[in-house]
Amino acid sequence: MNTLSYPPMLRPLNPHQDLLFIADLIELCFAETLDQSGREYIRQLRQIAKEPSAYWFGRATNHYYAPRQGFVWEEEGRIVGNLSIFPFQTPHGVQYLIANVAVHPDFRRRGIARLLTERALDYIRERGGCQAWLNVRQDNLAAVSLYRQLGFSEQLRRTHWQYHKSSSPFQREPNEKGFSSKSGIRIHPRTAAEWKSHQRWLLLTYPQEYHWHLDFHLDWFAPGFFAWLRGFLSENRYKHYSIFKEKRLIGIATLQSNPREGKALWMACDPEWENEAIQGFLDDFLKKHIWQEKITLDYPAQRATQPLQEAGFTPTQTLIWMKRFVEPQK
Repeated sequence: MNTLSYPPMLRPLNPHQDLLFIADLIELCFAETLDQSGREYIRQLRQIAKEPSAYWFGRATNHYYAPRQGFVWEEEGRIVGNLSIFPFQTPHGVQYLIANVAVHPDFRRRGIARLLTERALDYIRERGGCQAWLNVRQDNLAAVSLYRQLGFSEQLRRTHWQYHKSSSPFQREPNEKGFSSKSGIRIHPRTAAEWKSHQRWLLLTYPQEYHWHLDFHLDWFAPGFFAWLRGFLSENRYKHYSIFKEKRLIGIATLQSNPREGKALWMACDPEWENEAIQGFLDDFLKKHIWQEKITLDYPAQRATQPLQEAGFTPTQTLIWMKRFVEPQK
């Protein structure tokens, strides 16, 4: 289907006029699955819609992107379908992420999502893009089937976990000198000498073909003043903890704090000791040092499931990441 043959209800996104309606549509369509990050994203879309100056400021303070490219389906004088396109510069060139694909419940089963996605692929092709990515919940079988029909193939699955401990008057900060457990696990603040292992394990858990769209920069995890400065400017704070089994370093955990988004955990472990490292850290750290905020963790699906669940983490969703090569224009 060429560009001229798309129905007139399908038009390009106007970011200065459409963001408030898109925020409402996304909230309606994903109400049952929105997590803290999703709700914050919608809040910021509404803020940007009301304060256009924030449109250009968002990236400097956090990782949320207001869509500047995409398409909407407008019918009966309202936006009932949406698709956003986010270009990312990566070492392999520009990658395009298709996101926020939403159709109002009253207008589903009419092929709107398919037409929006086909138009997005044409858009990427017109700009010389060669790859399109998207993610979809693994339990959304209709959407998974649609994207496969459109030529997308599964690349990986990621599970989002969440931990929450009831507030307690006995909350206390971790002992910066480290502590030991009966299982032989010892934890202390990470040292600069441990950065090489940390970097290698981070890339195993958050590989380059996945982390390019995240608020993930290896430099932010590195030791030194400049890493601290970058974190300070982004409102993120990082605390790194090395996990030892007797005298062997088996993993490093990073607790990221953000005043808007709460706390996120990044785990980087020696593959041979992954379960024991995660179990040891969570049992001897989170359970002894009670946090009032929720803690989120993005981790490869079907890995470390048992120690995460035993520590009180709950899986909120598993996303299938899919990719399609986009044929060049003829």
